[in-house]
Amino acid sequence: MAACQPGSDSNGDRPQEVVQTANPDDPQNPDSKSTSEPSVTVSLDREAEPGAVMVRITKDNSSFGIETVERLEVSSGTSVSVPVNGVDVVDRLTTSRNDLRPWHYKYVIHTNHGQLVKEVRVLKDWTLAESVRISDFKIESNRIELRKLILKEGAVLITEGRDLQIDADELRSDAYTSLQTFTAKDIEMSNTTKVPGQGGGRLILNFKYATGLLKIEMRGHRGSRGEKGIDATQERPAQAASGTAGAFHPGFPGGLDNGGERPSCVRQPTDGQRGANGVAGADGFNGFQGGSSGSLYLTLQSARFFDYEVVFVPGEGGEGGEGGKGQPGGLGGPAGASAPLCRKAKAGADGASGATGLKGQQGAVGILGEFCLTVGSKGTSCVTRDRFSGGL
Repeated sequence: MAACQPGSDSNGDRPQEVVQTANPDDPQNPDSKSTSEPSVTVSLDREAEPGAVMVRITKDNSSFGIETVERLEVSSGTSVSVPVNGVDVVDRLTTSRNDLRPWHYKYVIHTNHGQLVKEVRVLKDWTLAESVRISDFKIESNRIELRKLILKEGAVLITEGRDLQIDADELRSDAYTSLQTFTAKDIEMSNTTKVPGQGGGRLILNFKYATGLLKIEMRGHRGSRGEKGIDATQERPAQAASGTAGAFHPGFPGGLDNGGERPSCVRQPTDGQRGANGVAGADGFNGFQGGSSGSLYLTLQSARFFDYEVVFVPGEGGEGGEGGKGQPGGLGGPAGASAPLCRKAKAGADGASGATGLKGQQGAVGILGEFCLTVGSKGTSCVTRDRFSGGL
């Protein structure tokens, strides 16, 4: 039978999904001593239920018997016993929908003629039909390895600005689907302080075969608002000097004809001095730079009826910080003391409060990332631009 081409709906898994540890007793091994010695074949069948696969261990000859089988998880080291019933051993693997890590196990097969070890690593299928966030899933480091990535209408995968690599044998993408670093609401609700905007990260997509329409939105977060300028001291300057007191002369009795002198104000009191003006507050700090849009690296070994749209939007710079508050003006000096027959002096006017500092400047826009496209053996081209589209 011919090998399945990309896009095939066959449920049977081909041998390339099974990595088997070399077995000195395997008749397929050139170093095998005898075809009558124990050897087994491991095969896989995917079930219709997502996240389930059947592993079948079949004896290659009847010269031995399988006593026990232990399944060892490679990543955690945990093991479970697999029931042995009849000639073949069948193990049904299942996983939660949010676990995207490959099935990776070692089967330790104890026979009446010794021990065999077979390693199985199986890629999963991932079907999306709604908006999800990458943090909702279990993945290996920042990499997702899949057999099929299927994006149905309405599917949105939000990478949350993480560096992420997705490798899939096949991509099928309906219309109105997208990969996004952040949603518009994420950016609108951004409320960070004292930091540049979060960038979109590096998104690496490697597909052996792709079909459909894929829209990718690479966006960065807005930068934080600049810090407020430092307020001037709120302690007023020293109060201004007082005015000088008035002076009264009582005169001399006896009347003017007899050498007398009338009472009089001999020195008018003066007004208090004007208070000192306060100093201005410091200018606000500039806003923080917006986040980079992130960069996209798309590699396709082959494609059919595949179109892509890519948008790059770096984050806006943060708003400038408000200026600091000015110092209050100093109090005017008290009026000079009055005296009989003298005018009444006035207290000095208070000084003007210092001006509020200037608002800081808006932060710089984030960096525009690059888009690199590799198709088959044609090489890689990289461009920095805010919008791309193409098809194969």
